[in-house]
Amino acid sequence: ETNLGGSIHTDGPQLNNPPNFVFMACINQAKTGGYSTLVNTKKIYNFLNKNKKSFLKILTKKFYFEKRGFSKEKGKSVLAKPIFKKDRNKITFRYLREYIESGYKLKKKKLTNNQIKSLNYLDNLLLSKKFSVNFKLNKGDLLILNNNYVAHGRTKFALENNNSRQLIRVWVK
Repeated sequence: ETNLGGSIHTDGPQLNNPPNFVFMACINQAKTGGYSTLVNTKKIYNFLNKNKKSFLKILTKKFYFEKRGFSKEKGKSVLAKPIFKKDRNKITFRYLREYIESGYKLKKKKLTNNQIKSLNYLDNLLLSKKFSVNFKLNKGDLLILNNNYVAHGRTKFALENNNSRQLIRVWVK
């Protein structure tokens, strides 16, 4: 959509059932920039559970997500789901901060101070090298990630006349 860097997120957080897997194939990589970031959100969950239980408790409550691109019905443009969900031994994660903020605007509600503090802390953890890995996909590379617990993002990249970055993304339920 843009050559600017993207926030760390999971794909389809605005869907009732986000895709389980995301496949990304690099058709053409930009000469400069365009590094991918992958984040292990299970490690973040365990870190929060050990060190910041109050934040984790908030992040396991429901947040409003704008159903951007997937809802044309009036009044049904928002979905309420937790960011972290633990079901038995399975931990799942859904997140795109921009969709949460716009979801609250659509509901005409404000995030509480504790929700904002928890989201800010989560954003810092998502950017931490302790939980992430950065790399550059090269032409012909294929990335397969589990969208339930691996968040991703990328750095900005330069647009070139004959060398525009092109990745193909496929969602698998």
